[in-house]
Amino acid sequence: MKTKTLLTALLLSSCLTSWAGAPRSIVQANVNQIRIGQTTEPELVQLFGTPTTRFVDLRGHTSLDWFRSVPMPVGAYLPLVGELFGGLDIEAQQLAVELGPNGRVIHYEVHSSKKTLQPAAQTVTTVREANYAK
Repeated sequence: MKTKTLLTALLLSSCLTSWAGAPRSIVQANVNQIRIGQTTEPELVQLFGTPTTRFVDLRGHTSLDWFRSVPMPVGAYLPLVGELFGGLDIEAQQLAVELGPNGRVIHYEVHSSKKTLQPAAQTVTTVREANYAK
């Protein structure tokens, strides 16, 4: 009996820890706050948390990437019936941002496996070209 209780406790704790360490989701309201030519890296970190990757190239441009996978609902961990509780209905998200040498956003892309996210309505090309001309 103690073995069953111990195994149940271990299974339950492993399910809960996958939720506890989950990074924040990338939500449309935060994506809408990104402004080409205005938003800076500290503002992005405040909106989305620490980026998954950060890279600075030889031109002085910084690439920031956020990767998120929304954890399964708790019921999805149930053997055999977990699929009925949304076990296969998880969402993967990516936000890729490029900052110019001045530290401001010059380009960004957002992707979601459920197609629920999209870039804010901005003329990206025009503003990006204007930043390069400076």
